[in-house]
Amino acid sequence: MSGVILSGCSEVPKLDPTITFAVIIPTEEISVEIEGLFERYTVVGITHGSFLNVHDKPSADSPILDQIPSHGTDILPTGETHQKGNNTWVLIGHQDTIGWVDLGYLAEQHGSLEEDLIVLGQQVLETLKNNQYDQLIPIIHPGSCLRFSPYQYLDIADRIICPSDFDSFTSSTESFVWGRYDGTGKPIDLTFFEYHQQFVYDQDYLKPKLVGFNKEVSSGNSINNIQEIFPDGIMIEYYFPGFDPQYGGMDWRSLRLVFVQDNDHWYLSAIIHGEWTI
Repeated sequence: MSGVILSGCSEVPKLDPTITFAVIIPTEEISVEIEGLFERYTVVGITHGSFLNVHDKPSADSPILDQIPSHGTDILPTGETHQKGNNTWVLIGHQDTIGWVDLGYLAEQHGSLEEDLIVLGQQVLETLKNNQYDQLIPIIHPGSCLRFSPYQYLDIADRIICPSDFDSFTSSTESFVWGRYDGTGKPIDLTFFEYHQQFVYDQDYLKPKLVGFNKEVSSGNSINNIQEIFPDGIMIEYYFPGFDPQYGGMDWRSLRLVFVQDNDHWYLSAIIHGEWTI
């Protein structure tokens, strides 16, 4: 969703830190206020290097006031939203700009992180979405390698793959044991691609509903032992609270990426899938 700033736009409105948001943008259609907006949002679903456009009015056809990068954080909703077709637009404040953005490209932000780690997380997600694992090899931790965990509790049975062995796994049609299925205890016997589909990128984690920057946001009955295994690690969690209302949130999914720093470089050390366990 890259865009070009249009010439002839009016001056970008400035935020006054002494007042609360109570901005009304004139429009021919009716804007409404809805409950449920979170206090801070981060950009999701935008390709790295592209931007989320901030519009003068709740429409993609209206002038662009500003652009928020794909790793943008701390976006503040004013509480005013506008429904146009299947899209919900929200009036936001970001840095010195007030304008409208498509709520579909925002996720609840929990916690905070340095920009370089947020960018790295998004790059990993793009690689996983496109199943381009060869691009991960340079950022896999050279010492601890890369752990794949099918569930949020890190177990001794998790498969750990080092950079030198990575190609042989990703190109193989052979099945490998990746741990044991929750509930039955049967071995998770899958090819690399099958494991990827079931326990890595089983949802579009580039566009989650919540993002936890070094903060756990998923629910469930499994213990989070990341800090025990990676005491110096930083986690980013991409989370969907559920898909079908009849399950009351028990069909939630998450993907956690763990990064560990070594010689001033951040490396990917774990890809952890999360879901409700028995």
